[in-house]
Amino acid sequence: MLAECSACEATVNTTIIGSYEADYEDEPPGKYSLGKCPRCSRPILLAQTDWGRGWVDLYQLYPAQQKINHGLPQSIRTTYTEALGCYKSKAYIATAIMCRKTLEGICAEHGIQERNLSTSLRKMKEIGVIESRLFEWADALRLEGNDAAHNVSASVSPEDARDLLEFTNALLEYVFTFRDKFEAFKKRRIKKKKMTV
Repeated sequence: MLAECSACEATVNTTIIGSYEADYEDEPPGKYSLGKCPRCSRPILLAQTDWGRGWVDLYQLYPAQQKINHGLPQSIRTTYTEALGCYKSKAYIATAIMCRKTLEGICAEHGIQERNLSTSLRKMKEIGVIESRLFEWADALRLEGNDAAHNVSASVSPEDARDLLEFTNALLEYVFTFRDKFEAFKKRRIKKKKMTV
């Protein structure tokens, strides 16, 4: 199984030492594999999750990599994974473009397809998918992605590319994880109050 060894700074074909599957009450089933780097023998911990569609792509728990929410819609997960791949390949302009494309995917997933991304982001803010601060981040991502895609002399620094990835990840976490978790939390509280009345 391919994984990133931070010590070797390379993608390596991990030697798997052992694996096990676990089924949790409040989480989807997980499959965990302990491996080692064939070059330096440092440990690598890999995981897979089944969200009801079979085991999804392998992700690395240790050494820590940029985390991808495996509950994301497939098209958005694919696009964001490509953004991460661009960054790892030091293709920073491509990273900015793929982060912008991830934004387009978030809008499309919520049925928002206005005449341009700027208007779509405003619509997402209006209907409450994102709040003011996240709108500001999303708009900055849009502008950086536009510049990277359309300005032939544009350049994106490694630091800016890393920040773009982190802002994109924060948007994905908010829209597809924390917002949903908070709604579920509110429903549980209402149910609990009704039971105590």
